Amino acid sequence: GVWEYSWPGDVGEGKHTLTVEATDAAGNTATRTLEFTVDTTLSVPVITLDSADDSGNRGDNVTSVRSPGFTIENIDPDANRVTVQIAHDGSSREVELTQTGGRWHFTPDSEWTDGSYTLTVKVEDNAGNIRYSTPLDVKVDTHTAIARIELVNDNGVPDDNLTNEMRPQFRVTVPEDVTVVRLSLDGSGSWVNATAGATKGEWNYSWPSDVGEGKHTLTVEVTDAAGNTATKTLDFSIDTKLSEPVITLNSADDTGVPGDGLTSRAQPSFTLQDIDADVVRVTVSVEHGGRTETFDVLQGAGGWSFTPTAAWADGSYTLKVTVEDEAGNIRHSAPLDVKVDTQTVIDRIELVNDSGEPADNLTNDVRPEFRVTVPEDVNRVRVSLDGGKTWMDATKASAGVWSYTWSSDVTEGAHVLTVE
Repeated sequence: GVWEYSWPGDVGEGKHTLTVEATDAAGNTATRTLEFTVDTTLSVPVITLDSADDSGNRGDNVTSVRSPGFTIENIDPDANRVTVQIAHDGSSREVELTQTGGRWHFTPDSEWTDGSYTLTVKVEDNAGNIRYSTPLDVKVDTHTAIARIELVNDNGVPDDNLTNEMRPQFRVTVPEDVTVVRLSLDGSGSWVNATAGATKGEWNYSWPSDVGEGKHTLTVEVTDAAGNTATKTLDFSIDTKLSEPVITLNSADDTGVPGDGLTSRAQPSFTLQDIDADVVRVTVSVEHGGRTETFDVLQGAGGWSFTPTAAWADGSYTLKVTVEDEAGNIRHSAPLDVKVDTQTVIDRIELVNDSGEPADNLTNDVRPEFRVTVPEDVNRVRVSLDGGKTWMDATKASAGVWSYTWSSDVTEGAHVLTVE
């Protein structure tokens, strides 16, 4: 009693009437009709992130909103089921939607965590047609941060944010999705844009004009693709000043004429002056005989001083002080020339008015005259006839030659002249 028929050709879209006629074995006939509709058409839905929640660059589908809204369009009137499939972090769920106020819209019922989401709309109509939207990839990014701010030309002690450069350079390390990095100095309200470096997440800026001496505060503000912002500050100082040091031979060791740089001490001491409080290294270089040695100097209870650790040989020495401060400034003292002379000799003592036999130290002159030959650097010669109780200063006749004539009569007999 059940008969079937499948139409062999396509039946057009729309409403149709089917007429059925049946004939039985007795030849009786009956006729009946069926109204039906052919519907194969269903629009492809479209899902978009609401413009109000597209917080980054327009159309990049990056949002800083944890419960972003989505608009669904191209939903035919005969659609009887609309769902949104949400895929995130390896899992998927489906949410059925209801048309409200003549529009289709979807907002998550709970906040989303940061990450990537893929949304696909599925539509089914009364005829059983099913259509899927093109998947929409959305990234939720609700915060950003500034990982590090560096003073690139930090001189002297590393990472102390102190420089002797009047035009500081900065490097800012941020997440790779940051799109804008701005800098402002000392709360001026004036902002400059940093430039993205070759390495992702690094931005650079060099101040184009001189920044004044002293302490400063750099403010950095960053904005990422989702529109999130973060702010961080860096305190730094500019120090270009450093006093020029001075080195002098200690007066107690300046054994010759004061200020002549001559000493008879094999280990003379030197005083270092004009050493600033922020100095981190002090050295003394000593040049002698074509060779230079450098010594680190530490401040003692009595100030800055330098004494050789070993005795110096006689000869000429040139000393120079070098200081470096926390900012990397370096200054050198004027060279100090010192001569060490720890011994001298008396080459010859002559009785000038030696009469009779030459060089027999015998004279008939009661006022003897003496000539003393010494090294040229000798600056004083004294003579005595009473064993050093009474001294007379000789006169310099020429380089290395000194003379003295007794001003009163010397008695007959043998005498001993002492020369110092």
